Amino acid sequence: MAKITPLLLGIGGDSGTGKSTFVGGIYKIFGAEKITNINLDDYHTFDRAQRKTYGLTALHPAANNMALMGKHAWQLKNGEKIIKPVYDHSTGCFAEPEEVEPKQIVIIGGLFPFFTQELRDVFDLKVYLDPDEELKRAWKIQRDAGRRGYSIEQVMKEIEARQEDIRKHIEPQKEYSDLIIRFYPPDDSSNLQDNAHLNVRLFLSRNLPKTGLDELLKEAMGRKTRRAVRLVDEDYYGQPFHTLEIDGSIHPQTAAGLEQRIWAHLLSPMKLIQDLAPDQLGSFAEGDASGHSDPLVLVQLLAIYYLLQAREARQTAPQEGLAEMAEG
Repeated sequence: MAKITPLLLGIGGDSGTGKSTFVGGIYKIFGAEKITNINLDDYHTFDRAQRKTYGLTALHPAANNMALMGKHAWQLKNGEKIIKPVYDHSTGCFAEPEEVEPKQIVIIGGLFPFFTQELRDVFDLKVYLDPDEELKRAWKIQRDAGRRGYSIEQVMKEIEARQEDIRKHIEPQKEYSDLIIRFYPPDDSSNLQDNAHLNVRLFLSRNLPKTGLDELLKEAMGRKTRRAVRLVDEDYYGQPFHTLEIDGSIHPQTAAGLEQRIWAHLLSPMKLIQDLAPDQLGSFAEGDASGHSDPLVLVQLLAIYYLLQAREARQTAPQEGLAEMAEG
């Protein structure tokens, strides 16, 4: 039986930036049977009590086994099984290691996916989630106090204790990302609970392969659409980016039309993609219920668009190389 050669998607960002929500849409697009999902929290070097003893947060490189992350990432890339550690957030301790085998899509997400050159080189697409700071705090409180059993006071104390490590070790990884996704509230809103209508900026690295996406978006942007969706060039974090801005107030029909055009471009490599109804994407947890965001749908689709473009580029590269050899 031939080994799988999977696509590797890296998802980075601070704790509470929406990585799990983003991955949820990817599961719906490809289906769980095609995905191996690795949470880099499992590669903590110390348990919670040990980190407290040593005065380390989980965001410090010394509290994470970078060498094992890199080794396992490349083994998965090469279609090999791994035996990986398991960290239990409910106890702060390690559970029994587990065997993991790669499927067609391997998602590796957490605090340090782009920290070393070995890790950066393994990914077909690198995505960094970078929401507005106040929004990120609200999301982290909602998650940790609501689903991980912490008090709000404990969460706030932890947030403050982690700020230096975030600045030193987590945020600099943005520099190596192909896509940076920044959700933020509208200028006229201080409501951090309205996650359905957040604005988003999608920063596209100039290193991404040239595709027909610009033409697709410009074609889809009629006079009304341009008010809600804009393409601009700007610098972010000292790097040049091609930026797509999507207003949270985008009309559902406008968003649906843009989604359909992106789907049409995704259908050519359809073998990996599930047949979905439009409203199955863009879901996020809202207490015990769930909400829906049209900007989130567009961001999820565009990330998959670039991931599949990476696959097409990888498939055509050997043929182009052979052609060049023949010409020589």
